Amino acid sequence: MDPWRGRQVVTSLFLLVGTVFAVLLLVNGGEALAGGVDVVTALGIAGAMALMGVWLTFAARLHQAGVYVGERGVRLRHVFRTRTLPWEKVTGFVARRALLLGEPTIRQAVWVLTVDGAFETPVQRRSRAMGWRKEVGPVLSESDFERLLNRLDAELADVRGRVPAQADGGVVLR
Repeated sequence: MDPWRGRQVVTSLFLLVGTVFAVLLLVNGGEALAGGVDVVTALGIAGAMALMGVWLTFAARLHQAGVYVGERGVRLRHVFRTRTLPWEKVTGFVARRALLLGEPTIRQAVWVLTVDGAFETPVQRRSRAMGWRKEVGPVLSESDFERLLNRLDAELADVRGRVPAQADGGVVLR
C-alpha cells in the first residue's frame, strides 16, 4: 500500500453504494425506455441518474484527496478544491491539529508552510483519542505519517538543490 494513502473505508463505501445504485438505475431506466414511459417516470429516472452522478463525483474526489508532489510544486487535493503551491513559495512542512469549522480537531494534519501562510492538507495522523474528527482524506498510522513528513522534507531539499540561483545575472548550478 502506498504510504501516502491509507485505507479509506468511508470512500470505498461511497463508491460501492453509488455504483450499485447507478447500475440499478441504468437497468431499470433501460427497461422503462424499452417499454415506453410517461414524462413523470422519465423525469424521475433522469433526476435519480443526476443524483448518482453527483454522488459518484463526490466519492471520486474523496478518494483522490491527498498531497501530491510534482515538478511545479505541492498539490493539495481536497474534496471541493485543488490548490497547487509552487516550490518557490514552500518553506516547510509541519504537523499541526486539523481544523474543522475553524476549531482544532483531535487529529493532526500535515500543514504546508509557505511565504503566504500555512495551508492544511487532507492527510491526517490516526488518533485513538475521543473528540471531533474530519473524515475528508487519508488517515495514516503514526509511522506512515512520519514517513510522509520526512519524504516531503526530502522532496523540498531536493528541489532546493536543483533550483538554479541567480548570481550577478548568471546561473549557478549545484
